[in-house]
Amino acid sequence: MRRFSMSNSSIILFFLIVSAISISCLASDQALSAKDLTYMTEQYPPYNYQESGKLQGISVDLLERICAKMGTDLNTSTIKLLPWTDGYQTALKENNTVLFTTFRLPEREQLFKWVGPIAPGKNVLLASNKNITIMAPEDLKKYKIGAIKDDVAVQGLLNSGLKVEDLIIETTSKPIIEMLKNGSIDAWAYNELAGTWLLRQSGANASDYKVAFVIAESDGYYAFNRETPDSLVQSFQHALDHVKSNKDSNGASDYEKILHKYIP
Repeated sequence: MRRFSMSNSSIILFFLIVSAISISCLASDQALSAKDLTYMTEQYPPYNYQESGKLQGISVDLLERICAKMGTDLNTSTIKLLPWTDGYQTALKENNTVLFTTFRLPEREQLFKWVGPIAPGKNVLLASNKNITIMAPEDLKKYKIGAIKDDVAVQGLLNSGLKVEDLIIETTSKPIIEMLKNGSIDAWAYNELAGTWLLRQSGANASDYKVAFVIAESDGYYAFNRETPDSLVQSFQHALDHVKSNKDSNGASDYEKILHKYIP
């Protein structure tokens, strides 16, 4: 009888410990707020970019509105500006991290939790040679194509039949732009808006480059590390939905005003 009582006591103690841990984790999840997250982005205009020391762009302005709606005053100077692949790998591995602007693909669906869409995007091949003609995915193999590691355009090219070893991969856009300008590569696989903007920033004449092929179209999102509590991700989504739907007396939402500011 004594042995039975001790066994029961052990079972009760075990469940008390499990309950305490569960309550502690739940409280921790509930305590986590927008200000506790680490936000990461890259130089990817007009979605997000730094100019004259100030971080701005569609996704940055929109994130400020979202946080304000959630009762958090976001200091944009705390957002980390990183090479894309560094931010991408960090968001995959580290808790409480958010990466933007991240284009949502089937291959990425289970890697993150998503809030969006922020804005549409078109991934293309930007080429300087007017004689480049790509009528079908098979034609891609005829050309030297530069791309950024872990970028959405890379996945699009892989889906079109290319292999990673067929591409010239860099971690930032600067060496790719230089290769495109000096003819070392035939085309750059990248977002059309961002690529054109960065070419202009480099001093190139954007009119000297053309869209040689449309790889794919997709929407940009805020990508949250998988361990972010669902309740917090849902709060972000609800705040974004409000920024999009709440209109002023002229019938324009804050979201529409932000888009118009960067994409007239």
